[in-house]
Amino acid sequence: MGRCDLRRTLTALATVLALAALFGLATGDQAAKLNEGGKGQAKVVAAKGVFTKYKCRSCHSIEAQGITKKAVEGEEAVKGQKSPDLSGVGLERKADWIVLFLQKKEKIEGRLHGKKFRGTDAELKELATWLETLKEESAAKKMKAGEKAGAEGTETKTVTKTETKTETKSGE
Repeated sequence: MGRCDLRRTLTALATVLALAALFGLATGDQAAKLNEGGKGQAKVVAAKGVFTKYKCRSCHSIEAQGITKKAVEGEEAVKGQKSPDLSGVGLERKADWIVLFLQKKEKIEGRLHGKKFRGTDAELKELATWLETLKEESAAKKMKAGEKAGAEGTETKTVTKTETKTETKSGE
């Protein structure tokens, strides 16, 4: 590789990184996760599509990405629960944990996610990988405070059903 080729490669790389930083798409380890083969933008768009397709925004917003909460007609939110803005979820959670949480195999402050993810394993991984890249600090602080407040305001009740059997003896 000659000096000119090296210079062109470095210039192209610097341009790509500058554009990514400018648009807030990926930085540092986020770029490594999303920019496999230069397909970072396509992966972000696909992950946002999964978020929308499975109506995640009926409960959640991602303000840093311009995604606002939009209630789905015919579905009511659980009274007393406010779902967080996920703009900072990546500061608190890793993709593997997010996958388990969305499958209702992991809890936050003793509570499972409201709905089990119904998409494919590939869609779930794509969504969780993208969510891990969302690292807005102010949103993460609000999300963490909301988790703690929700845990303190929620009572856990255990209901035990007992059955009473009445035995009658018929003539033997």
